[in-house]
Amino acid sequence: MNQNNKLKQAVVLLLMALMVASSSVVVANTSPTIVSTDATMKSAALNRDLVWDNVVGVAGYLGGIIVATVRTEGIAFPADDFKFDSEATIDSLFWQGGYFQCQLATGQHDYNWDWRVIFWSDDGTENHPGSEIYNQTIPDAAITRAFWYNYTHPTNGNTYWVANYSTDLPETITFDANTKYWITIQTIQTPNTAPQGAWCRHNNTVGGILLHEAEIKAAWWSYPEWTNISVLVTDHLPHDLNFQLFGTSAGDATPPVTTCEITGTNPVTITLTAADAGSGVNYTKYKIDDGSYATYTAPVQVTEAGDHVVYFYSVDLAGNIEAEKNEAFTVEAPPLTVTIKGGFGVSVTVKNTGTADLADIDWAINLDGKFIFVGKAKSGTIDALAAGEEVILKDFVVGLGKTGITVAVGDVETTVSGTVLLVLVIGVA
Repeated sequence: MNQNNKLKQAVVLLLMALMVASSSVVVANTSPTIVSTDATMKSAALNRDLVWDNVVGVAGYLGGIIVATVRTEGIAFPADDFKFDSEATIDSLFWQGGYFQCQLATGQHDYNWDWRVIFWSDDGTENHPGSEIYNQTIPDAAITRAFWYNYTHPTNGNTYWVANYSTDLPETITFDANTKYWITIQTIQTPNTAPQGAWCRHNNTVGGILLHEAEIKAAWWSYPEWTNISVLVTDHLPHDLNFQLFGTSAGDATPPVTTCEITGTNPVTITLTAADAGSGVNYTKYKIDDGSYATYTAPVQVTEAGDHVVYFYSVDLAGNIEAEKNEAFTVEAPPLTVTIKGGFGVSVTVKNTGTADLADIDWAINLDGKFIFVGKAKSGTIDALAAGEEVILKDFVVGLGKTGITVAVGDVETTVSGTVLLVLVIGVA
């Protein structure tokens, strides 16, 4: 597995600013200009097989970092879940974490604290961690790090930043197949001073959520029991944590599972989501009707009216190929009809044939004849057009000779031909 290449596939959006006092909760979101960067790292420690990819390289629009720390005022336990298709032994890991409230210390640099790795069993519900099954301190000297992302708040100058961390585990741990487990990675702060340590997270709009959302347990912030992490963020979206697990697996023979969500009527938006509990999803392919397969990277919009079928499948990092699936959908015809007539200039009748009122409909009339002296182009906006009603648009024309007449109203475009005789337009067809 080439770690750099894997990370460069992830689109890095905004790392939000966390504005907290060192003794209080925790998270605030901001949404300035989205910034993209490669999440590169320098690590010789992770030359193993990637056996779990929980999405890395994604800070996420409305994502950010969440406190993950051990200090005298209290302990914050963010945790996220994973499950293997076959038995796997983990010997190293990668995560994205960092520091915030850096203005209270000495700015952007690694504070060289030790980190702690905890693995948990599930509590039996597959919604919360259960008991600790592994608890190891990773000394600073055993951690490989590379600075990744920095954000400075535009009003208070606070600096928040994230680095890529990787390490070998002091002791390997073997996990059973088809069993839910949870992981926590947190800093150990000695002495107890700002800034606070944190773990990077993303939400379901960027990167996707694998299995259950991340959890938080922090009596320090009045959450003595495991609680969904979304309670700490103003957007209340589902959130996951950024990490990868490396080691050896008994073998991943199960292909990914891709789901398809189809929304809208015109345009129709197709959203594909792939999940793989083994080696992780490598890529997803799709095609519309008899078209060619393309790699899915973002929701796809279809505007051609009529019945269609989307075909799709995914491939995981172990090479397992999902059987092709398909979903049928219909794109409704645009709710506007456009009729072009000649006469004294060009006359265009626009009718709303739909069941909903429309507003702010842009329109344009263009004539391409060589000798059109007046009225070659005209445009405007229909402020409102109620269901079943129509409006007539006029274009005064002066010219001579044949011309094409193209009218665009909203998403509907119609072209006819005609002949201009001074101020008259005849033979429109």
